[in-house]
Amino acid sequence: MLDFQIKHREGSEDNGIVVHESYSSDFMIDGKSLLAELVSKAGGHGDFLGCFARDWDNLNKHSLKQLLLQEPPETESGRSLIYVCPECADIGCGAYGCKITKVDDEYIWNDFAYENGYEDPDPIKEIGPFKFSATEYESVVKRAFSL
Repeated sequence: MLDFQIKHREGSEDNGIVVHESYSSDFMIDGKSLLAELVSKAGGHGDFLGCFARDWDNLNKHSLKQLLLQEPPETESGRSLIYVCPECADIGCGAYGCKITKVDDEYIWNDFAYENGYEDPDPIKEIGPFKFSATEYESVVKRAFSL
């Protein structure tokens, strides 16, 4: 089952370093945070912005089209980015993505990886594939977009 929760990142400022506050989507699969699962399997930090975020109109529109397969991913790997840099949303800072396909009445997320656009993607083998009914998937993605 696919759903999402709102991920809150607190803002701060210390010695001229500003961390921006944000509210973004964290996809939940069978009641578990996808971001937490990715970080658990891949290691590293969990400070990422979901692909739908308040006041990030360009990111949101772009993500909606990619997740609904209305336009192809911009990554060389063919992955759509699900979690991005919380400051700039640029793949160069590192991002988590997956390949999204639609077969009959199901969307499938598989082939997850961490990538930055200039090194080979780092596949995350122990996660997915996930299959979602088209009705459920499109509803959740559109609600996350409206966040």
